[in-house]
Amino acid sequence: MSFYEQEWRSVDTGRSYLLKKSRQSIKGQTLINYIIISTVFTLLFSSTAIAQLTQEQQAAKDRGIALYKQSDWYDSQPLLKTAAEAGDRQAQYYLGEAIRLSNWHTTAEARKWYEAAAEQGDLYSMLRLSSKDDLCKYMGTCSEKSGTDWRQQALKIAYERAEKGDTEAMTVLYTAGRGLGWLEKAADAGDSYAQNLLANAYKDGYGWFLIPGNREKAVERWFKASAEGGDPEAMFSYANLLYEKNGDKKEVAHWLKRSAEGGYITGVSNYAVRLAHLPDELGYPLDLVKAYGLTYLLSKLEGGGTAPENGQRNLPRIAEKMNEQEIREGIAFAKEWEKNHPPLSYFHPIFGY
Repeated sequence: MSFYEQEWRSVDTGRSYLLKKSRQSIKGQTLINYIIISTVFTLLFSSTAIAQLTQEQQAAKDRGIALYKQSDWYDSQPLLKTAAEAGDRQAQYYLGEAIRLSNWHTTAEARKWYEAAAEQGDLYSMLRLSSKDDLCKYMGTCSEKSGTDWRQQALKIAYERAEKGDTEAMTVLYTAGRGLGWLEKAADAGDSYAQNLLANAYKDGYGWFLIPGNREKAVERWFKASAEGGDPEAMFSYANLLYEKNGDKKEVAHWLKRSAEGGYITGVSNYAVRLAHLPDELGYPLDLVKAYGLTYLLSKLEGGGTAPENGQRNLPRIAEKMNEQEIREGIAFAKEWEKNHPPLSYFHPIFGY
């Protein structure tokens, strides 16, 4: 049995989509077309300057990405647009994602921002532009520029960067269906994001293991490596894995707390209810003020997923053990926590759904 209260998201986590894509083959193009496309794109990317954001633009970008990672596709858009219009390619990509997700397909506006980011070398944007499955194909909103051209360029640049040790490029190659081996290389190189993806891939049955039991060992190894590398979602997954194996409860408690401190929404929810001893199974001292404050933060989220509902449901359960002064202290604690910790996040995959 898992020890946590599952936080279902408003959309699929995208893991199954990534794994499906990793097994798909890609049709090749003629050598002449490939060379022409590569030359044009390389010249374009080499002349693109990196955007320098003002303090206000950077703050808008950071807040916009935080809201995006809380599944708040709508409120994140004007903030992301501030940085996107200033030329920040990461903001451009996430703005395209927010627009696409809020409309359930790639609109002309979303495509504009993907193209802006892709023209600055953003590989995930290139993959979005090369998608064959997007609804815009049926709605007539896709541009005339060939998705195959974008894909060829994404692969060319990703291979070049991967050969130089770029772990993001390795992960992109895996995402683009070039094989699980690329994700394994990124994980071996110490990329905590890739390590978490790899652990989940093995957990979902991908990869081949000759000796029974080695799959489970690999899952544990990579969740642990990713957790130690600072990935809050992996911290939670590793804590849950240890719990399911009847592992050391102190270690479970350690990683659950770390996950919450890193801002992972599911980690925060489960850490809070255990601080309130609902139930008491990991040895945390009873701390109703902290439990109430963390649950209060969850209850105020405005994005997708069930975190706000769970927070609103759990608040009365905690409050019934508290007096009015303690509740006020809990709200004050929540405000301080926000100042000193990363924003709450579902840690959506960069390219997942």
